Amino acid sequence: MEIMKPLYLCSILLLAGCAPAPKYLVPAGAPHALIRSELVSMENHRNSVSLVEAPPIGCKYGRTVATAPGGQLVSVYKNVSTPEGFFPIEAGKPLHLVMRGAANANRSCNIAFVSEFAPGARYIIKGGIVDSPGALSGCYIDIFNVDSGARVPTADEPKMERNCALDRLPTL
Repeated sequence: MEIMKPLYLCSILLLAGCAPAPKYLVPAGAPHALIRSELVSMENHRNSVSLVEAPPIGCKYGRTVATAPGGQLVSVYKNVSTPEGFFPIEAGKPLHLVMRGAANANRSCNIAFVSEFAPGARYIIKGGIVDSPGALSGCYIDIFNVDSGARVPTADEPKMERNCALDRLPTL
């Protein structure tokens, strides 16, 4: 019986460390658009794709780091997107998003970008993991306005401002 107690406590700690990313929520009262995922992960049980809001950045222990996880918009496993169908996303301001892909053989990709959605509009996000004869592994992402068919521009992620005390120390 004494052996079970430490095993039980260890299993609780392991489960607590594997908590999923919090779900993305549109801020109350903010304008919103609707998006639908057509992201693909290829049908392999080791492949997955996720689209998350970039985490907030701030000072922690004197370094510039993510201070909280970003909210998860979409997760894709075995080519099934969750959530299915259209769901709300904040509109009318630039959003910093990150798409992450993981595939078998320890392959991964990461696309961080900024895009802006028009209030009331509907969008489809296409992309995900791609394997082609010319590339070992990679990811791509495209966003389209459903009503106009126009591709939505994406910009590179903004440069991170390093303004914490330890970030300003000279490197040796």
